[in-house]
Amino acid sequence: MKRTSSRIHKITQEGAFAVLSKAREVEAKGKNVIHMEIGEPDFDTPENIKKAAMEALMKGATHYTPTPGIPELRKAIAEKVSAELGVSVDWKNVLVTLGCKEAIFASIASIVDDGEEVIYPNPGYPAYESITAYVGGKPVPLRLSESNGFRMTPEEVNELITSRTKAIIINSPHNPCGSVLREEDVKGIVEIAEDRNAFVISDEIYYPILFDGLKHYSPLSFAKKDNVILVDGFSKRYAMTGWRLGYAVVPSDLVEPMTKLLNNMTSCPNQFVQYAGIEALRGPQDSVKKMVKAYEERRNVVMEKLKEVEGITYLKPQGAFYVFVNVQKILSRAGMTSEQLVTRLIENYGVAVLHGSSMGAYGEGFIRISFANSIENLVEGISRLGRAFSDMLRQ
Repeated sequence: MKRTSSRIHKITQEGAFAVLSKAREVEAKGKNVIHMEIGEPDFDTPENIKKAAMEALMKGATHYTPTPGIPELRKAIAEKVSAELGVSVDWKNVLVTLGCKEAIFASIASIVDDGEEVIYPNPGYPAYESITAYVGGKPVPLRLSESNGFRMTPEEVNELITSRTKAIIINSPHNPCGSVLREEDVKGIVEIAEDRNAFVISDEIYYPILFDGLKHYSPLSFAKKDNVILVDGFSKRYAMTGWRLGYAVVPSDLVEPMTKLLNNMTSCPNQFVQYAGIEALRGPQDSVKKMVKAYEERRNVVMEKLKEVEGITYLKPQGAFYVFVNVQKILSRAGMTSEQLVTRLIENYGVAVLHGSSMGAYGEGFIRISFANSIENLVEGISRLGRAFSDMLRQ
């Protein structure tokens, strides 16, 4: 008898964490490494949020809560989503989770049966493919192309959708490409999903990190049927990655089954962290605006520095904090994969980025640079990339 299930081998580890571990190994040997691989804000959690958590702890908020979260937090989330998207969200349709990732898992696991298809952006967040395969579904990648601005268009969705399609996943602002869907993209995808009785799962974890005055469009704003699941969290907006606090806004008929699944997985979110979440949503939002402004400034610096690097092409990110760089010329000259390139960059040049293949098969030939770092480190990191690529082109 096998010691592991066949299902467990259908999932993969996020590549960013593996690259981070490799970089740490090199650092432990005394080599300086500039980190541009991990998708984590380098800002600290705002003080008012930390204070709310500590006060809740001192008042004894260390116990179980209802599985879908405490009502006050669910109401605060519903108010926030309603106000920002111009919709009316009932707080009872909000389920609080341990990070956005758990919301994604619970959403897919609660609706997808064996053999049913899930269309998802590729390159894209690797959990979409992993979780779909894990629960017995069929991941259907929609290839995002540099020539099309890494957009996910209704026309492309229409080409892939079948009678077996259960869900369409969209992610805007997008990881790893930094693209932002247009109004007509989102509206068109919603219309296709409604026509084919499929769900739309909208991963909005990088909202409101938008640049150049662009506007965010959510499927919830266009849905005429109850077929949209919105997943989001506090990690990126409030620099709360380690707090593990997320949520899903779900159709009424999914509240009970998803709650049962979450109950069997983790019982409930951490109580004092939920009180921190209330403060995050209802407290001052100045820190969010400052972080978004800083990301845009860093984006601009990165764009200028990348002009000095040979052998690459890239698009200007519209949101999130990544730039997806085409390094096919470098890889062809050096005779290696993007994953091998990342290893060489860490070991020989002291700079860590993420290989595009970790974001899906269609990400091969690219690297993801995270600009969630100081301008000083970004300038030095890209300078090291420039030296590395210059060496490889001339070897």
